Amino acid sequence: MARQTFFRTERDLKTLTKLLKVGDVVYSVADIETRMSPWEDKQLYSTHRITGWSGLTRQWIVDGSSWTVATLLHQGGVYTEPPAGMRAMSTPGPQVAGPLPAGQEFGRDLDDAELARLEGRVAADRVQHRKDGRGLKGHKSKWF
Repeated sequence: MARQTFFRTERDLKTLTKLLKVGDVVYSVADIETRMSPWEDKQLYSTHRITGWSGLTRQWIVDGSSWTVATLLHQGGVYTEPPAGMRAMSTPGPQVAGPLPAGQEFGRDLDDAELARLEGRVAADRVQHRKDGRGLKGHKSKWF
């Protein structure tokens, strides 16, 4: 099949219905929410295999479920080849954590101002931790 993209019109759906057959693979694109995971790609594609024909809806069934090609079409388009420049949902995402190579733990040396700020944060956390622990180490709690 030539690379074609079908969007949300009835004409596109009719054309797509005529081109597909059982065993073909189609691709749909999903928008990913990146507020909680800003390292994730904004769009990923999914792979769907045509597994049958529904006489009730007169549409191709995908992945042996109640989903049809029309459902995918109305969610953002159907591609007959993998979209260029996009990562599949089934592939691992970019690595954002983990051990760095030895000798490259930091990209640069920390200056005195940054060290002082970090030490101040550690000291403030220790004070807050002591305050949170009051009443638990043999002292009477104000709340009980």
